[in-house]
Amino acid sequence: MKKLEPIEDFLISVKVYESIREAIISGQFSSGTKLTVDMLSEELKVSRTPVKEALVRLEREGLVENIPRRGMFVARIDIEDAIEIYELREVLEGFAVRKLCENLDEETLKELKELLEEGEKFIFQGELKKYSDVDEKFHKIIWDKSKNKRLFKFLENIRSQIRLLMASSVNIPGRAEDSLEEHKNILKALEERNPNLAEEYMKLHIRNTKEVALRTYLEKSKTKGVKQI
Repeated sequence: MKKLEPIEDFLISVKVYESIREAIISGQFSSGTKLTVDMLSEELKVSRTPVKEALVRLEREGLVENIPRRGMFVARIDIEDAIEIYELREVLEGFAVRKLCENLDEETLKELKELLEEGEKFIFQGELKKYSDVDEKFHKIIWDKSKNKRLFKFLENIRSQIRLLMASSVNIPGRAEDSLEEHKNILKALEERNPNLAEEYMKLHIRNTKEVALRTYLEKSKTKGVKQI
């Protein structure tokens, strides 16, 4: 019988993966940055094997691209990619909130309501980073409570790819307030146990986020003199 891998090695692999992933989605490694196994293993003080495994996994998630004869690079997200990603997110998040509505309990409703109250407080205090965290948690609760593990994983990967485009749309003036109101509409539809309305509000929320994010991306690209499609 084949022996199991030592727990310590597994934990190292997970930590290496999480460290590189966070460096990418936080912008520490910007789009187009070359990622070499030697450089990463040296910085993380680990062997080459967990780094190689992490890069393969990140490539599957769309965060890293392997260019033949050139190596591994942080993926670049252009406008066409972003539109595709947001269109997919709209469908999947709409489905997720519909599924949640069909399996909703009072504890989940209470958790979502308390999150929005906390988010409103952060907006009033000008703490947009904290509101961004609340925003992400609000969505992840919906994904998780939809009780579809594959759906959660797909949405997590999509959100990571969106963060290559921009860290968060709530930093755009006025977007946090609009986002909060859109979340309140979603919550109200859930409280009414109306899956059609909950899905409609979620899709509208994602479309609004897409419009703001893409408009901001295009404005920044023009400033930098990036060729548009």
